[in-house]
Amino acid sequence: MAKAIKKTSDFDPQELLAFLRQDELDYPAGAKKFGEAALPFLSELIQGNDENLSIKAAYLVGYISGTGADEILKNAADQGIAPVRIAAAFGAQKREPKIAEAILQRSFEDNDPSVVKFAMRSASAMKMEKNFKSKIDQISKNFLNESIKADALALMKKMK
Repeated sequence: MAKAIKKTSDFDPQELLAFLRQDELDYPAGAKKFGEAALPFLSELIQGNDENLSIKAAYLVGYISGTGADEILKNAADQGIAPVRIAAAFGAQKREPKIAEAILQRSFEDNDPSVVKFAMRSASAMKMEKNFKSKIDQISKNFLNESIKADALALMKKMK
């Protein structure tokens, strides 16, 4: 499991765990400190049984650049608990447009209202709403949650 990863010269798993167990996290600082070397460990935490660590690990991955982080976020977007999928949708904002689009494509197809809400927020923040116009239109007409339908309708009106 995750504890089997050994300390390297630039990454200490125990230090990362201590960071993630804090109540208030400075994700950008954590990403800068732990960087890409932490990605395999973070990936294990995301898939682990500790929901709190999974969620925080997913958010931290969103702040780390690189193709490894991109792949972890793509996977997190369609698997695991809803808060991890929300973190992936949020993390899409910090990716290159092509990667963000792949992540958000999965998030827009989610059935959880919070995941879809964060997908819309991320698409809007990145000025990518038009890339998902048909999905957003479909959500505005067919989604089960009335609040999400209203948000999607407002986003559709904003695009016109």
